[in-house]
Amino acid sequence: GTGDIQMTLSQRLNITAAVIVTTPQELSFVDVERGVEMFDTVNVPCVAVVENMAYLEKDAEDSKSTPTIDEMALTKQFVEALKKDGMVGDSFEAADVASNLVNIVKDNLAAQSANLEAQNEKEQVRIFGPGHKRRLSEQWGIEHTYSIPLMGQIAQNGDSGTPFVLDNPNSPQAEIYGQLAKSVVSEVAKVKFGKGRGGGRPEVTYDSDTHTIRVVEPSGLGAADDEEELLSTISTAELRRECRCAACVEELTGKQILDPKSIPETISPLSMSPTGNYALSVDWSDGHRSLYPYRQIRSLLEDAKEKNEEEDVGAVVEETKEKAVL
Repeated sequence: GTGDIQMTLSQRLNITAAVIVTTPQELSFVDVERGVEMFDTVNVPCVAVVENMAYLEKDAEDSKSTPTIDEMALTKQFVEALKKDGMVGDSFEAADVASNLVNIVKDNLAAQSANLEAQNEKEQVRIFGPGHKRRLSEQWGIEHTYSIPLMGQIAQNGDSGTPFVLDNPNSPQAEIYGQLAKSVVSEVAKVKFGKGRGGGRPEVTYDSDTHTIRVVEPSGLGAADDEEELLSTISTAELRRECRCAACVEELTGKQILDPKSIPETISPLSMSPTGNYALSVDWSDGHRSLYPYRQIRSLLEDAKEKNEEEDVGAVVEETKEKAVL
């Protein structure tokens, strides 16, 4: 929940980080947004999201039917083949050899069936929808998202008080819980002890004179680094055009809805504020609100840097050619 009780608890308890548990339904995504915003209000970062009852596991269709043979018909065929080729002396000997061959065939089929069953991957039936892991990553920058299947055994373990991972330590589901625990430990360590490049929250400001967004990465990279190495810029128009919200990009196809030409070069942010530890919220002068994961901003800066370097190299090549002609 995101009401007064939750807000009060978040303010009074010393909470280092939060894990949001939700379900795959479309309406649940709204609750996830509210949860992230509520924790951000009290400066508690959301480090992971768990989609509970994400899918139902069932055996694949191919593993449902076990191969069977008609033993009598196969024995008869073996006897006829053995007599025809003269490999046995009489009918009794032929029947005995044929019976042994049938047993060999049965054993091989049983071994193949057991091997296929062991290797068979469970089919995931998403009865509550595909979920919203991609949107959480693209819009909110939450990379640690986990899907827990709908299983009766998990519910039974919860009722009995024995954790599922203790009863089933080698199961795929226990591995998911283990990955969740590792990611929480890692993110909490970042929050409490480290703010290096790529892990901390950058400082983002707006330069109204040049219509650019200034991005300064967290310090602590060592004595060899200076402020100029940490500072990067991107134009406001370019950042606005890269908005990945549902109004600007189709969720299913990833196709851009926003027309880049409709964004003027003079667009400016009215306000900018961090959302959790992973994203930046921007209110634009055209009335739109965007949410940019810091990962996306860093990627845009890297692309712009590579593009500028290529243009610089191209300019040097052209200048060299002109000098050579002269």
